[in-house]
Amino acid sequence: MGNKRKNSLASVVAGYSALVIALGMVVYAVYQYIATPGETILGLVFEHSWHVLVLGVLIYATLYAVLYKTVVRPIHDLYLKLYAITRGDLSSLDIDSNIVEISEIAEGVQLLLDEMDRRVPDLSLRALSNRTQKIRSIAKESDALDMSAKDFLMNLSNEIEELVRELSMTKLKKQESNVE
Repeated sequence: MGNKRKNSLASVVAGYSALVIALGMVVYAVYQYIATPGETILGLVFEHSWHVLVLGVLIYATLYAVLYKTVVRPIHDLYLKLYAITRGDLSSLDIDSNIVEISEIAEGVQLLLDEMDRRVPDLSLRALSNRTQKIRSIAKESDALDMSAKDFLMNLSNEIEELVRELSMTKLKKQESNVE
């Protein structure tokens, strides 16, 4: 990705729109200078600079606000959800956008979540739970382990067991909501 400067989509589109207005006013000023011989270059620059400044600021602010609300913020929300998925949050995606492309991406992420949820079979949860029990028994019975190793294994097995319980409950709730 390099050290390239990153800009918001809203500011890029708004900036280019302001640039187009400025170029349009320059073309109009040249036309006006040719069409009306009595105009001075300084007078035209002042007159058109005022138009460019006012229109540029208005269009820049409007486009930035609209694009930020309709495009940039939903994309940022999608990014945050994808980050949350990497941290184990498989909860449903809640992004409401009337932009077709963003809605399609959100539907794709939701499809990914649904598929990931289906791929956590009960068998693997049971196997994980069984392995947790084995870790606990090793921690309780092994004389070769010192107290800190036993505590570590017990804490680890408790964390795994809690995760299995949460995954099972999430899956059960999801199945119940699909039935309704």
